[in-house]
Parts: sequence; C-alpha cells; structure tokens
Amino acid sequence: MYEKSKLMTAGEIAKKMNCTVRTVQYYDQIGLLHPTSYTDGKRRLYSMKDYVILHQIIGLKELGFSLKEIKEKIIPADSIEQINEFLTIQEKSIKAQIKKLKKDHEIISKFKKETNAINKVDWELFIEILAFLRSDDEHYWIVKYFDSDVLSRLKGRISMEKGKQYIENIIKLCEETEDLKRQNIPPSSPKGQDLAKRWWDEILDFTGGDMEMISQMSKMREDKDEGNIKFMKKFRPVEDYINNALEKYFENR
Repeated sequence: MYEKSKLMTAGEIAKKMNCTVRTVQYYDQIGLLHPTSYTDGKRRLYSMKDYVILHQIIGLKELGFSLKEIKEKIIPADSIEQINEFLTIQEKSIKAQIKKLKKDHEIISKFKKETNAINKVDWELFIEILAFLRSDDEHYWIVKYFDSDVLSRLKGRISMEKGKQYIENIIKLCEETEDLKRQNIPPSSPKGQDLAKRWWDEILDFTGGDMEMISQMSKMREDKDEGNIKFMKKFRPVEDYINNALEKYFENR
C-alpha cells in the first residue's frame, strides 16, 4: 500500500511523462491506466508503478500500436523480471528511434546535396528526389538529370518498378562488358556489337525513343560526383568500351 504523500496527481504524472492531464484521464476511462488511489475529493492519485505503466503506453503508442494492442502488451511491473522485460522493450524502442533519426539525417543530407547540385528552384524535381530518398531507393539521383517536362513524360510511361529493372539490366550489361574487357575482346567484335545492340535496346525501351530524354540521360556520364552509386561504380570502368562499341554499332546500321 502506497502512502498518499508519495503519490502523484494526474497533473503531476502527466508533467513527468510530458503528456496532457486529459490523456491520463482518458487512459483511465478506457481501462489502460487505473489510479492507485484517490484523494478525499475523488481526485486520481498515481504511484511510480503507474508511471512505469504510463511510460509503456506512450512508448508503445509511439511505435504505432493501437490502444487495443497496447492493452494486451502492458507489463504489470510487479517484479524485477517484469521490469527487465519493460526495459528491454524500451531499449528496442530507443534503437528503432535512433535508426529512424539516422535515416532522416541521411535523407536531409542527400537532399541538401542534390538541391545544391541542381542550383535552381524546381519543386516538382525536388519532390521526386525526396520521394526516392524516402523509399530508400539508391537510384534517387537519376531524376535530377531530367527537366520537369521530360520527367513528366518519363513518369507517364515508366513505373518505379520498371525503372529499377532498367537499372538492374544496365548493371548486368556493365558486368558483361567487364568480362569482355578481361578477355581482350574488342568492342567491334560480334560479341561487342551484340552487347552494344542490347545496351541500345534497353535505352530505347526505357525512353520510348524520346531523343530529348536520351539526350538528358547522357548528362549523367558527365557527372563525376556519383562514385558511391552502385550503377556508376559499375559503369565508369567500362564506359570507354561501351562508347566505342556503340559508335561502331551506329556506323554499321
């Protein structure tokens, strides 16, 4: 039994937990957090154990659990084992928050870099870049090479999944090119020309033959600040081979 002098009012426990008195009262009404005692004037009084339970409720709510789910997950905190279980849950919650904050920081840093690189106010383009970053897509940088009109046409014909597939196909062609280089097979050879044809077919399939789109895509080759992107790391070592193979391919068409 707790001494009333050591108990907290709804206002005091709410202040400790940085929530509102109404929130504390509501959790009592729905059976999540009952007060340990009452004053003579029928005001709710809460113990430190109640504080631990309130901490659980708010922590689980921040993790996205519904109040019904929270009711099933609350640990009574009557023993050391239960308190340890509660602390383990809190530890996981903190780790999840740290992970989210790190990702948010990465998004802001990358977004800042891209906005500075573009060097003009194009909100449609900025929103596209931010959407890619939010989805944790490493190919977010591609959209910055297109102006708004071309980007709109590209979105009208290519889904995000097809766009990702295009990048994966190009990466595979880069890997094939590495094999040809290791074997000293020249770009003008039948194998080199077959690779050039498949490379060009991928570009035509992706762009629908839109020459303005193809022209803007070519700008990524001039950008030397993409060394950490998987595609560019694959492309740079074989860039000259592919250029030579394509040049020969167009000569023979």
